[in-house]
Amino acid sequence: MLKKFTAIFILFVLTSTAVSAAEEVNVGGYIFPPFVEKDEKGKISGMTVDLIDALNKIQSDFTFKLVLTSSRRRYVAFEQGQFDALFFESIVWGWENTPIDSSKVFLKGGEVFIALASKAKNQNYFKNLKDKSISAMLGYHYQFAGFNADPDYLRSHYNIHLSSNEKTNIQLVLAGQMDVAIVTKSFLDRFVQDTPDAKAKLIVSEKLDQEYNHTVLLRKDINLSVEKMNQLIDKLTQSGEYFKILDKYGIKH
Repeated sequence: MLKKFTAIFILFVLTSTAVSAAEEVNVGGYIFPPFVEKDEKGKISGMTVDLIDALNKIQSDFTFKLVLTSSRRRYVAFEQGQFDALFFESIVWGWENTPIDSSKVFLKGGEVFIALASKAKNQNYFKNLKDKSISAMLGYHYQFAGFNADPDYLRSHYNIHLSSNEKTNIQLVLAGQMDVAIVTKSFLDRFVQDTPDAKAKLIVSEKLDQEYNHTVLLRKDINLSVEKMNQLIDKLTQSGEYFKILDKYGIKH
């Protein structure tokens, strides 16, 4: 009986050790479709959520967990230790002086301008934005505005409407209420996939406002190194799981 109890106890200790060995990595995420989405019932989904699920399935050293923040608050939230990593982020988006490391680039993207095809006619329409109304995202850094995200600056220099929803910005253009919207290519790809009749109504700028190099940003003092993160990205890529995530959201690769 004692031997049986001892064996059970040892098995319990070994199991507990194995379970506790996984280090939790909190991943910051803010509503930014298709990377993080929130439906009418408050359910969170998106590419970041799917990538977290995929990473948790292929290894047991780390447990990735989503922590919601906002685009403007994410810098303070990181300093407060609320999360350790960011997916689909770039170090040049205000992180240059932060103790944070960047993985390899695993997705490229960018921002384009859109307008009604019936109004714009051709690409020349996008050359001058000063005489046009623009719908854009609050808290975003745009090249056309010198990467100055201050709302007061933007409103004083442009006829600009700032929102927290890219879908709304596109719909304002489709409704003829705004001349131009600046949107991320990834979101536009998803929007057109879900709303195919909108594609023929819009003209998209051939020139990017800026190009994105999406990476994983990691806090420097955690055990998950950039090298290990790159290995995990490679594993998902080689297995095809990563491309399944892109395909699910209509992201070209």
